[in-house]
Amino acid sequence: MLLDAEADICAYVARDTVKARRLLSEALHDFRSGGNRVRPHRFRVFWVPQDFDADDESQRNLVSDLLTEQVSRDILMNVVFGNLTVEDVRFFVRTSGLAGLHLALLFVISTATEEYSRVRDLAERLHVSQGAIRERLIRLSGCGFLRQFGGGATLAGATLKGRVFLDFCGVLRSEIGSGEISGELLHLMRLLDMRYAPSALNFAKESLHLAGPVLTEVPEMVTGRLVSTVEAAEERWGVNLRNIPHVIYGDTDWGLAGDALARKFREESQRYFP
Repeated sequence: MLLDAEADICAYVARDTVKARRLLSEALHDFRSGGNRVRPHRFRVFWVPQDFDADDESQRNLVSDLLTEQVSRDILMNVVFGNLTVEDVRFFVRTSGLAGLHLALLFVISTATEEYSRVRDLAERLHVSQGAIRERLIRLSGCGFLRQFGGGATLAGATLKGRVFLDFCGVLRSEIGSGEISGELLHLMRLLDMRYAPSALNFAKESLHLAGPVLTEVPEMVTGRLVSTVEAAEERWGVNLRNIPHVIYGDTDWGLAGDALARKFREESQRYFP
C-alpha cells in the first residue's frame, strides 16, 4: 500500500491493539529508512475496536457507522477539503464591516494570474483602501484560507482550504437559491455544524454589517450569513462562484540559495528526526 505511488489516498483499517499499532509503526519506520517519503495526507489509518466481532450483525452495523463517520471527517474534511473546520467557517462569518469584501478578496486572490497578490494591486482591483485589504487578509489567514509572505503581509496566495471554501460557498449559494438542497450538501453542512432555516436568511442579510454570538454562532445564522456574504460579493464586485477558474501553483520556488539552505537544514535535522 505504501509503495502504491499512483493512489491519491491509501486507507488502512485495523483492530486497535498494541500489537497492530507497533507493527504499523515499524513498517512506517522501515519504509522511511529506505529513503521513501510517506505523504501524511495520503496514508490514513482507521482503527476499529479490539473486541469487534465481524460475525455479529449489530456490531457490523455499529462499526460500519463509526467508519463512515471517521472516513467522512478524516478523508473528506482533512484531505479533500484541506482541513476545513467548523471554527474556520465561524471565524469567517464573524467578519463585520463592508459586506462581502473578504469573500471577494479571497476570490480575486484564488483566480489571480500571479502566484502571490500584492496589497496595492488588490486594493486597486476592489476599489477599497489598502488598510481594508490588510485587515481582511489577516482574517483570511486566520481561517487558513491564505498563505502570506513579506513584511506587513505584502504577498498573499490562496491555499487548498481557501479554494475549497470558495467552491463550497458557490454550491451553498446555488442550491439554497434554487430551493433544492442535495443530500451531499446537507452532509457537508452537518460536518461543519451548519443548518438551514429560510427565516434566518433575511435576518442574516439585514444584520450582515454587525457581529455578535447570536449572529455568528447559531448554526442557522452561520448558513444565512454565509449565503448573504456571497450575495453581497456578487452585487458589489461581480463575484461569480460558479465554475471558479482557480489558478493553482506548484511547490514554492525558493531560488538556488533558498533551496541550498533548505537542504542544509534538512540534512542537519535528520540527526533528530531519522
